[in-house]
Amino acid sequence: MSDNDQQQLQSLVLSAELNSENENLEQLGPIIKSIYDTGRQEAFLEQLAAFVRKKENEIERMCNSNYQEFVHSVDQLLKVRQGTVNLKNKIIDLNYDEQKSGKKVAAKKKELIQTRRIQKNIDEAVETLQLCLHVLDMANRVHNLTEERKYFSALRTLEELQTVHLRKVIQYEFAKHMQESIPVMQNNVKNAVTKEMKEWLFLVQQDTPKLGKIAMEQMRLRQERWREKVRRNSDLRSVSVSSPIEIVMNEENEFNIIDNDQVKIDFRPLYQCLHIYEELGQRGEFKSNYEDDRKAQANLVLSRSFTLRESDEKSFEAFLQEIVGFFVIEHIIVHSTQNFRSQSEVDNLWDIVISKVVKISSDSLEDCHDPVLYQKIKFTLFTFIQTLEDYGYNVHSFTDLILTVFQKYSEMLKRKFSEDFHQTILDDDYMPMQVQFPEEYAAVVDACWFKEEDHRISQGYPRVLPFSQAYPSCCLDIKNFVSQYYQFAEDDSRQYSYVDDIVKQTLDNLLIEHVNGVLLGKLQSTNISQIVQIIINLEYFENACEELEKLLKAKRAAYEFHDTRKMAEKRIFELVNSKIDDFLELADYDCPQVKRINSNAVKNLNTDVTFLENFAHSLEDKNIVDAFLELRQIVTLLSSDNVEEYLDPSARNKKYSRLKPADVVNLFEK
Repeated sequence: MSDNDQQQLQSLVLSAELNSENENLEQLGPIIKSIYDTGRQEAFLEQLAAFVRKKENEIERMCNSNYQEFVHSVDQLLKVRQGTVNLKNKIIDLNYDEQKSGKKVAAKKKELIQTRRIQKNIDEAVETLQLCLHVLDMANRVHNLTEERKYFSALRTLEELQTVHLRKVIQYEFAKHMQESIPVMQNNVKNAVTKEMKEWLFLVQQDTPKLGKIAMEQMRLRQERWREKVRRNSDLRSVSVSSPIEIVMNEENEFNIIDNDQVKIDFRPLYQCLHIYEELGQRGEFKSNYEDDRKAQANLVLSRSFTLRESDEKSFEAFLQEIVGFFVIEHIIVHSTQNFRSQSEVDNLWDIVISKVVKISSDSLEDCHDPVLYQKIKFTLFTFIQTLEDYGYNVHSFTDLILTVFQKYSEMLKRKFSEDFHQTILDDDYMPMQVQFPEEYAAVVDACWFKEEDHRISQGYPRVLPFSQAYPSCCLDIKNFVSQYYQFAEDDSRQYSYVDDIVKQTLDNLLIEHVNGVLLGKLQSTNISQIVQIIINLEYFENACEELEKLLKAKRAAYEFHDTRKMAEKRIFELVNSKIDDFLELADYDCPQVKRINSNAVKNLNTDVTFLENFAHSLEDKNIVDAFLELRQIVTLLSSDNVEEYLDPSARNKKYSRLKPADVVNLFEK
């Protein structure tokens, strides 16, 4: 080993002693590397061993000099070592215990983590099950609500199920299946509400006749109230029931036709069904089905057959009542729904039904020949018409039927009274009528619109009246005829124009054919007193017709009596003129056979002509007065101081227009 290496080793040892806390290995490395590079490993080991021995000797010396302290230190170190060993053992035990406890904690923690994972899975499963159960519960609720007839709630629940809850569990197969079943469930709700509506429709059909009966009864009550008002105020005669005036004056018009003691009709099943179909977007389908159902019900009503006989009177009334009830229902539905049942649709159905009703009624009326039964039928028919008109239906289609009813009834009355009129006129004695008692006189006055002159009222009994027995008898029949006819037409104030026309025509026919016609035939008699009585009767018949005109507004019968009276006056003029001509021998008198006429003959002729003129004036008819104009002109000419004026054409045409020139020449010759 070189001296240099030895110095380096010593320097390294010294440095290690000074810095016992640092190993200075970085310095040892170059030295060892240099030894290996030079191949001096053996020498270095020897030197190192020598260095170790040197140091051991130094330590030994140091220990020998401080032995007690060293032993003491060693003892302390041993104690410390023992304490350290004990402490280490305790630490090892504690560490073991800690490790053991840690393993338990770790196991517990692992178990806890696993438990929490399981709990989370359970919670998720429970939540999912709850969602699924809620979905199933809602599906079951839809069924229950449908069973409870809460159809709208069922649809709302179904919608909520589809749009909200099913989406949360749609990954499951049952949810997918339920999603596909939603339309089926909606259809179940629709079928259920439709079934309930059909049941309601059937019940309504059963209540329809009762509803119609109540509606017509209410109309009859209104007719009676209005009839009483018309009796108190004749100005209301032309105002009909259901007119604005009647509605305003009707104090008792608040009656619930569908909710009363006799019938209760709840339209909620219909409204509910309509609402459900609207929610499902199938309003058109329901509207079409409902229209078909109502048409079928209407046809069922119209399929009934009956004849208008006494035994079948109630069946005709029930037939009309059912139609009224049917269209009252339609009226309520039109005005309580929006665009479901339009007025035009109902009007179309109304037109179809009413045309059949008119035909059925017209055909059935052909079998009715009893005036009393006919009046009952007419009353029912008119109540039917007014009831439906009150609900806004067009009843103009009944015009022809109404005309037929009035014409047929008037013909019945005509047949009934014609024989009485005819026989009364034929059996009359054509002598002034005598009454024996005041009561009899009062009855005659009441029957024939007779007003006696004041100076004759004070006459006692028996009393002679100007007319014969036929006149009051016919007047009484006329009044009975008019009374029965207008009693028949009482409730048809809107149609008084044709009502009056029909009664005028019928009454005119009766009077013209069976009164005036018979009297006309009687004029062929040569009995002047009888013809005079006929003239007097005809004058009173004219006055009676004037009284009738106030009621009937008809003048044809009055004109016919007037014309006949004129013919009677002409006839009596012919007879009187014949008698005068016979008496004066002027008609076919051969004037060259008379030798002379003196002034006394002219005065006598003037007296006779004046008497005849006064008689003619008492008849209040110019035609009869004119019949004696020729005689008057003869007397005037023969009495004139200026007979030459006859030769003046202007004077002749003015004063002597009736005189024949040949007769004038003959008279002047006499």
